[in-house]
Amino acid sequence: MQRLIAVLLLLCAGVSAAESSFGSLSSVKASGPSSRSSIALTPASAEVAVDSSYLLGPGDFLDVMLETSYLTVQVAPDGTVAIEECGVVNVGGKTLAEAKELIIDLAAKRYKREYCYVQLAALKKFKVNAMGAVGQIGQHLVDPQTRLSYFIRQMGGTVTRANTEDVQVIRGKDTLHINYSAMSIDGNFDDDIMLEQGDKIYVPYVGLGDNVAMIFPGYKTSVAYKEGRTLQEYFELAGGARLHSFGYKAACVREPGKAPRWISVTEMGNTVVTPNTEVEFSVQEMLVYVGGAVNFLGRYPYDPSWRVLDYVAAAGLNTISGSWSQIRIWRGTEPEAISVNVATDQVMPGDYIEIPKSHYESFKDFTLFLASLLTVLSSAFIIYVNYK
Repeated sequence: MQRLIAVLLLLCAGVSAAESSFGSLSSVKASGPSSRSSIALTPASAEVAVDSSYLLGPGDFLDVMLETSYLTVQVAPDGTVAIEECGVVNVGGKTLAEAKELIIDLAAKRYKREYCYVQLAALKKFKVNAMGAVGQIGQHLVDPQTRLSYFIRQMGGTVTRANTEDVQVIRGKDTLHINYSAMSIDGNFDDDIMLEQGDKIYVPYVGLGDNVAMIFPGYKTSVAYKEGRTLQEYFELAGGARLHSFGYKAACVREPGKAPRWISVTEMGNTVVTPNTEVEFSVQEMLVYVGGAVNFLGRYPYDPSWRVLDYVAAAGLNTISGSWSQIRIWRGTEPEAISVNVATDQVMPGDYIEIPKSHYESFKDFTLFLASLLTVLSSAFIIYVNYK
């Protein structure tokens, strides 16, 4: 009986030893598919396929097949990967092709080389630092294969005084100058680069005295001044084409040291301004009022290209209209009469154009008034005498 008990104890001890000796291998095999599935089978978005020139770095995941065992390893912060029972190898900064060779060379010390394989399981996420005229400065976590345009949107876009024509991507010792405005307006997709680990983004500001301010309903921004640039180009650079179409009627141009002037939206392609100019777009129905000795009194839609002569012609002259020199404009909240040149002087929204009668008609009206007054007085005198 005692011998039987001893034999049973020996058998139990043998089974326990066998389990402990093969425990590590079974755990590797068991954990391999689970870990591998959690990485490789997670849905991921990628714009382009990753080739063997991809540079590995901290955060990348690799699937490693060692004969019948599968491992999923992550590149450590120092750029190394650890292969169980084989050792450690540095793959940071290496291409995917170079890393495969290094890992297989390491694994070949224990496993058959022809049964070893390495593939990229998941791309690393990394942080990019953004400064300057952006919505949110500081470090931002970036997904793999993120392009510059998407990253700028993630940062909350640019602020109103951002010089988007010179977005700077600092990559190592090099600085890439990207015209973000041309990229987004003209569709220069080649400039929409993919960000890399270690990139730094700087968006400069537009100088206060070297810009053109664009004022839209409920929104104001500025664009860097450039000699020869038209208002249409400033409008596009300011993002006016992407804003809601309010149906702009005209634009008020306020240049330093000059009186404000109005232009139609069709004139913007031919209009050049000086630095520190303000351009305000109006959506209100702008009117000009015409009265006096004309056929059609009333209000007329404002047209920046029209002069007094055009409004008078639209209202229609008649036989009692005065001469051109008699025409006056009443302007401002406390109107004052202004003598104008009907052919060259600009009309402003809200102006009242007065076309007086001719001097002859005015004299005739005055004499008729005197005659009527004398008639009334004589009638009153006759009544008074008869009453007495």
